[in-house]
Amino acid sequence: MADVKNNNKNRGLDDAGIRLAPTPIHNASYHVMPTVMQEFVIAPRIEIDETVEGEAPSTASTANDFQPKKEDISKKWKRRKRAKNMVVGVIMFIITAAVVLPYVLGAVGVWLEDFPFRYVPKDFGAIHNIVETFKFTAEHGWVGAEVHGAWVMAVPDLILLLGLVFLALNMFKALFSMLGTVKPVKYTGNAVVYLFCVLAVFIASLVGASTVGIEKIDFIKDFIHGYGTSELFSLVVFATGYFLVSFICTSVGGDKYGYLR
Repeated sequence: MADVKNNNKNRGLDDAGIRLAPTPIHNASYHVMPTVMQEFVIAPRIEIDETVEGEAPSTASTANDFQPKKEDISKKWKRRKRAKNMVVGVIMFIITAAVVLPYVLGAVGVWLEDFPFRYVPKDFGAIHNIVETFKFTAEHGWVGAEVHGAWVMAVPDLILLLGLVFLALNMFKALFSMLGTVKPVKYTGNAVVYLFCVLAVFIASLVGASTVGIEKIDFIKDFIHGYGTSELFSLVVFATGYFLVSFICTSVGGDKYGYLR
């Protein structure tokens, strides 16, 4: 039994059979690497970008050019943001109402004949024409060739009515903005849809689409020289101007974080 214990000791095992730690190496056997030091010389310098001849020098950013990040937003910044959104909302609501109003006036039979331009459309009065088409459909029993033809002729009005739906969405957005929301409100997308609807009717008028009730027009004679009596001229100008105003208002009310330059 003593021989077994001696053998375990020789193998690095204690009486319980647990492996013992190895015998430490003598200090003379250690090899220590020498310390290495390398000096770095720090030489500060100032670099100024040279301006190109003829190019206006850029102004330095100030505290006014800084917009806080989301985690740094303060109550003062929120109040300023709400005030900006309220102003933008009022502008967008008035402009959108000015674009929608001609269709509403046409629906109630107010044509404003004394205007210097065709503010209220008759041929392209979407709401009025759709209402009249529904009346005609109800009178003829909702089916038949005459009913089908009436709805085919109302295709331009349906296209413009689709654009009016998106204008109504912008009016709701403007109302929420007027209530003082902090989040940015985007109007450009809906304005683009309305502009595309108007341009679709305008292009159909240039090439002629008698099958859907759109007569071919002469661009120079009817659209340019006859702008005072052209419904399409008023529609295109109002839709284009509305898009530009929507783009500007969306850009002004958008969130920008960090330095603006």
